[in-house]
This record gives sequence, C-alpha cells and structure tokens, in this order.
Amino acid sequence: MARIPKETVDQIIHTADILEVVGDYVQLKRQGQNYWACCPFHNEKSPSFSVNPSKGLYKCFGCGKAGGIIQFVMDVEGSSYPEALRALAKKYGVAVPEEEERTPEEQLAQNERDSQYIVSNWAKDHYHRLLQNTEEGMSIGYGYLKERGLNLTTIQTFELGYSLDQWDDLLKSATTAGYEQKYLEKTGLVIRREDDQGHDTGRRYDRFRGRVMFPIHNVSGRVVGFGARTLKRDDKMAKYLNSPESEIYHKSDVLYGLYQARQPIRNQELCYLVEGYLDVLSLHQGGIRNVVASSGTSLTEGQIRLIKRYTDNVTVLYDGDAAGIKASLRGIDLLLEGGLNVRVVLFPDGEDPDSYIRKVGDQRFADYIEQQSQDFIAFKTTLVAREASHDPVKKAEAIREVLQSIAKVPDGLKRQVFLQQTASVFGFEEQVIITEYNKLLKTRPEGRGGSQPPAVPPAPTAAPRRALTAEEEAEEAMYGVSGGSEAMAGSLSSSAADASDLGQPLDVLMQCEQAVLRLLVLYGPHEVQPEVTVAHYLLSQLDGTPLRTPLYAQLWSECREQFLQGQLPDLRLLAHHPDAAIRSLLADFATERYDLSPNWRIKDIYVPTELNLIQLACDNAILRLNKCHVQRERQQCLAQLNDTRLDDNDQLNALLRYNELTKLDNQLAQMLGTVVARGA
Repeated sequence: MARIPKETVDQIIHTADILEVVGDYVQLKRQGQNYWACCPFHNEKSPSFSVNPSKGLYKCFGCGKAGGIIQFVMDVEGSSYPEALRALAKKYGVAVPEEEERTPEEQLAQNERDSQYIVSNWAKDHYHRLLQNTEEGMSIGYGYLKERGLNLTTIQTFELGYSLDQWDDLLKSATTAGYEQKYLEKTGLVIRREDDQGHDTGRRYDRFRGRVMFPIHNVSGRVVGFGARTLKRDDKMAKYLNSPESEIYHKSDVLYGLYQARQPIRNQELCYLVEGYLDVLSLHQGGIRNVVASSGTSLTEGQIRLIKRYTDNVTVLYDGDAAGIKASLRGIDLLLEGGLNVRVVLFPDGEDPDSYIRKVGDQRFADYIEQQSQDFIAFKTTLVAREASHDPVKKAEAIREVLQSIAKVPDGLKRQVFLQQTASVFGFEEQVIITEYNKLLKTRPEGRGGSQPPAVPPAPTAAPRRALTAEEEAEEAMYGVSGGSEAMAGSLSSSAADASDLGQPLDVLMQCEQAVLRLLVLYGPHEVQPEVTVAHYLLSQLDGTPLRTPLYAQLWSECREQFLQGQLPDLRLLAHHPDAAIRSLLADFATERYDLSPNWRIKDIYVPTELNLIQLACDNAILRLNKCHVQRERQQCLAQLNDTRLDDNDQLNALLRYNELTKLDNQLAQMLGTVVARGA
C-alpha cells in the first residue's frame, strides 16, 4: 500500500474533531474542561473514559487505553494505521494523494479483517448496481421495493441492492475483479459445497440468489454483512437469510440502521427499536430517523450497549400480535437491566410499524406513537393483570413476573415507584408487594457480575434527605448525584486503577523531570514573556541539565531537535507518536481525573489556571529539578567523604564541593520558599 505523506497526516490530525469521532461510539457528557463517558473498550457502569478536546487526547482511567484520534479509531475499529487515517480523511474530506495505484491484490495484502471489509464493500456496490442497472434487478428487486413504498432516496441512503437468481454471479464477478475466493467464503458471500462425509467437492456457489439485499453497516459505516429477502413464494425457502458470523460480523453486536440513526438518536435523546429492515426503512423515509432494528434476532447485551452509547431512552415499537409481545418481554428486561428508560408502543392487531405508517401516513403515525407511548413496567403490569384478572393463581404468577422485571431496574428510586404502581394495579397494599419483592430476591440467583438489586425497605421509607448547602446543590447540579465531586471521585476510584496508579510512588528525580517535560509538551507554544515561548525558556534554562529517565530523555531530545529546526511542540501531533509508551505518557500529561468545582465560578471566586501562572510554574519546575540534581550530587560527595580509600587532597576537594552544594541547595530552597525557620 502507498505511504500517506506526512503533510497529509498532519492535515488529517488537525482537521478531525476528536469529540465528533469519539461521539460516534459513546455518549459524551461535559464535566468541566473534559468530556466523560463509559469506556467503549471495557464494560463499566461509572464513567472513567475522558476526552480532552483542546489537546485532542483520550484516556480511560479504568483500562488505561489512551492516545489521540487516530489511535482511537485503530482501537475501536481494530483497523491498521493507514486504514484509520483513510477513514478519517474520508469523513472530513481530506484528499489523500497516492504515490502509486493500488491493485486489488495490494488492497487485500492487509490483515484479514481489512480484506473482509474490502470484499464486503465491493459486494454491496455490486448488488446496488444490479438493482438499478439490470432488467432482473429493476423488474423484480426495484419493483418490490417500490411496491413497499420506498423511494429512490431511501434506497440509495441505505444502499439497498439485488442478487441475481444465478448460482455464481457474485463469484464470477468478484474473481474477474481480482478478489480472492477465500475472503468471499470467510464473509459468507460464497458457500463451499461438501459431500455427505463433509469433504470439499471443489464447487462454490453464491449464498444470496434472487433476493433483495439489505447491507448491514457497523457504527462507522463499514459493511459487515447482509440481510436478504426472497421474492419467491416457496414455503421451503427461508423468507429472510442473513450473513453468517465472521471476523467482522457478529449479529449480537450490530443494530440495523444505527449508522444512519446515530446523530438523530443523539439529537433527540431517544431511540426507537423495531424488529425488521423494512420497519427501519419506512420510518426513516417517514421522517423518523432515530430508529434501529434488532433484525429479527432476540435483543442481546451487545446491542443494548450500542444503544446506550447514544441515549438512555428507548421506545420499543411492538407489532400488534399478542404472541409476539409475550416473546419480546425478556428482551425488554435486558434493556431495563442495562439501565435504560424503556417505553413501549403497541400497534393495532395485524399491524407492524412498516404497514401502519404506510396505512395512516407519516404525520398520523408520528402522532400515534407519541400518544400511545407508555412506560414498560406500567404496560407489562396492565397486560399481565388483564390476562389473570379472574384467576387467583395466575394473578399471583403475574405479580411475580412483573416483580422480576422491576428487579432488573438498577435505579432504587425507580424500583420504589414501580412497586407502588404494581400494588395499585393489582389492588394490594404496597407493603404486601414489597414483602413479595424481597422474598423474590432471596430466592433469585445472582445476576451478571454476581450482584442483584438491594431489598426495598418496608414502607414508610427512610427519613427525608437533609437540606443541601449551596455548594452541595451546585455540585449536584453538575454531577447529577449527591455529594458532587466526591461522588464522582468515588465512581472513578471504584474502577480498575491505571497502571501508573498501582505502582510505587515515582522517584523524586523522575517527578521533577516529569514536571518540566509536561510543561514543555502541554504549553510549548505559549509565551512566558513577550516573544519568549515556554519551549524556548525551558530548553535554554535546562540546556546543560539532561534528563536521566530514558523515556523522558527521548521525548525531551525530540522536542529539542524540533525546536532547533524552528518547530514548537504540537501536542496534537505528538499524540500520534509511533512509540506507544510516549503516547500513553502524553495522555497522562493532558488528562486530569477531576475538574474544578463550578462553585468557584458561582461564588465569583477567581481561581487561576496553570496557564495563567505559566512563568511561575516553569520557574518552580526548573528550580526543583536543579535542586534535585544538587541534592543527588551532595549525596555523592558525602559518600566520597566516607570513603577511606581517598587521599587527603581528594577528601578536601570533596568537602569543599559538598559545602558549595549545601550553600546552593539552601539558595534554591529560599527561591522555592521551602526554607523552614529554626525555632527560637
């Protein structure tokens, strides 16, 4: 593959918005100067993943992953460095010049996953061309989609296609285009025929034939698989056929339509969840863009985590079929357990979202789902209560069924409200329902992670919460929890600690070296004095004081070389350093666990930032490093004085040097303000 020029790499880094890119994968919330979310790289319930937009860096204080925007794309997509660059360039319209043309063989000479992405994208384009440019595709495939009310804009937005009713059309076309057969098989586009003993017969044929094709995209827009609907009336043939599991396609971690719905879901803070492809397409065309589908599979934990990246609010649109509703209840329980706020809309008998929007029109459909939306627990309680209204045994079982759903809700206050509603609907005293709920918890096996919701205390509830101080109210408004920054600190500290947090305290010299290096890379271009930058000031003041820690010395030396060439340290570029240890170090420098409480601003108390006092910060860092070197040299002199092997002259020189260093150490201490006066 051709090398991307450094100038283009720098342009991509400076053009790309890390908040926008990371926001495609997680739901970011601003707290102070940084943005926080639950980490996309490990499972957690309290946010420990931080993004610093001004410096273009991210860091997770739980699992330790850190870096810049390119590293994030590589980590979250599992892609190579060039592929991550090209993806960002495409997103932001940055032209990537090629030093040479890439052949299909060179495209496939990347890792296995990239090759499967490439062949899947080619297949998507192939099916899309067949739909619009062949007689069979237009008359059968396009004719069907038009009959279902889909227009050309929707077809192109979702890149729908058609597979010819032939055994090997895709196989022949892909081979002619230069794509390797093994990747067609790995993605499931082509099937290997075997005999009765499971031996390869050498024959290959297309998986999808004579079907309308629905490409399935991941959240970054890459095609990972296909759904396909047959248009033949054959009871022996499955109506829908999906791609098999592969290295790039795991159906339990994909939601159809999420790529197109990400921004609308985030903007409206709501996700509509439907079952099928056509439900998504019809609603999207009708102006309801924040809609995704589980593609006919049972809802999974992976899909729920995907939704939670963008919103905490889900409305499930049910087909008007009683059997289907009962079968879907378990999936809703998973939504509740995932901490989502769940509402449901039930359509009239025989209707699904696709058929109903085509029947009543876009506006009446939108009005209907707004008016008919109801909380899931209330919906389920009413549903099971109606079915068991005249049978005491069924009524008891119905109550237990509702309580099992309530037990999935992680929020204690919500559980209390739901228990009150349940008691009201079934006509019982609230205390009876609470007692039954607590009995259920004792017999219920522990949930995921070995935990289960706590028992609910008997009514009446505990004493009301004390009045908050003005400072506590301000912090609660910021963090959404009582205790403000303390609660936030607790949630972060409960996560697995960063590797550096787990180790021993840094050596004093390392701390001093780290301090000057941190100022250099964070504030290098800023001025400490008119026309004197931080980089110039630090590098000139410490020119004869080399850093001893190897990693720090490497980065210091590189910054010095760049400065001598007329370039100031640029953190956005340094964040993409080829050395992973340096990338992690820079993320540590630029990311703080905690932010200043907003109470200081609310109470009009000025708190200067480090940049406001950059001259003082640089001076103190330089003085501390010099003092550390002086003290270390004093220790060496002291060791020489105790060395009986030295002659009198060497002993005298060591003593004189020791006295000089002691005097210098005291002077540095006075300048730092660390001298403590002796008591009288």
